[in-house]
Amino acid sequence: MIITFIKMLGCVLILTSSAGMGIYFSGELKGRIQDLKELRRIVTLLRGDIRYANSPLPEAVQALSVRHDGKYKKFLQVVSEKLNEFGGISFGDIWKESINKGLENTSLSKKDLVNLSQFGENMGYLDKEMQLNTIDLYLSQIEEEIKDLSKNVKEKTYMYNTLGILGGIFLTIIML
Repeated sequence: MIITFIKMLGCVLILTSSAGMGIYFSGELKGRIQDLKELRRIVTLLRGDIRYANSPLPEAVQALSVRHDGKYKKFLQVVSEKLNEFGGISFGDIWKESINKGLENTSLSKKDLVNLSQFGENMGYLDKEMQLNTIDLYLSQIEEEIKDLSKNVKEKTYMYNTLGILGGIFLTIIML
């Protein structure tokens, strides 16, 4: 009797945890899309500050760090603080270091972080027109990534949830 109860409890725990894993991975996919959209918004605001307000890059980043509330606020604040220190470090190095420190709570993939890092490396030493062209190129990359992810999000979410549940059922059958 007790052994049967323990087996049933184990089965329920396996099913719930595997279904939870499926839900987690589908949530990560949706979170990645939302994070990319927020990043697109930030880069668009940066482009506007550089183009229309004629702000230099450090001032534009500082203005964004003050105005923005969200997952990227810490990242923008770290970049702004490092730029204000005048430590002789290049913008690209500050950007890369800030990515490592300020973006740990996002759902961005390694590919997204590498693209963001390359974007920062290209921004630091260019004139205004080249900065704007770099921003436009990066925005088109983000758009393409969002479009690709959004196209398959419903199917992938269903697949993650189903695989989680089916994996739990499979493990339960093996355990019995």
